[in-house]
Amino acid sequence: MPSPGTVIVLNGPSAVGKSSIQREIQDSFEEPYLAIGIDQLMLHMVPDRYLLREVPDRRDVLWAETSKDAEGAPLHHLYFGPKGYRFLSGMHHAIHCLASCGNNVVIDYIALEQPWLPRLAVVLQGVRAYLVGVRAPLSVLEEREKSRPYPAGVARAQYGVVHECGVYGLEFDTSVRSVEECAVAVRELTYRQPNPSAFQQLRERFAGMPEASALG
Repeated sequence: MPSPGTVIVLNGPSAVGKSSIQREIQDSFEEPYLAIGIDQLMLHMVPDRYLLREVPDRRDVLWAETSKDAEGAPLHHLYFGPKGYRFLSGMHHAIHCLASCGNNVVIDYIALEQPWLPRLAVVLQGVRAYLVGVRAPLSVLEEREKSRPYPAGVARAQYGVVHECGVYGLEFDTSVRSVEECAVAVRELTYRQPNPSAFQQLRERFAGMPEASALG
């Protein structure tokens, strides 16, 4: 069996620039990295009817709801039912499988609920995995969101929860750092910390909590 590959998890809200950093990592790192993410490994694989229409079993799988916050700004939330959490578990284990076969992987990740990263940490035990927080002010995200084919309020709905775990090996603000600078910082992290600790800290912090290990 080959040695496990390296996993880089870029966690942040919609429109923060994770996919651009992914591409730059693929282009600039010496070793090849597979770029995958929550869209490819979960949302794009789900039948369209769950995202586009009201269907009887929608709340068993996943669904979206639009509301407003205290200031009247739109919020667009994505919720997951028990079958949706199976998709999440499959995504986490697919990442582990790719790495265990010797592949390097860079992940575009959005921790839509607080237990997601602890669950991923459990699955990635034994894998050299880096956790990177990708941030930007909400005003910047909402301005970027205007040019995307998403409902208004996606970034705002994610903004308050995506970084709740708060344990990173590296964080940066994409409103003040270029894509190239972010990729260089990630590369330097992998050189500087051959034994990353963020996911280990999450495993220790949430050890014994059923929500951290349920469904992987």
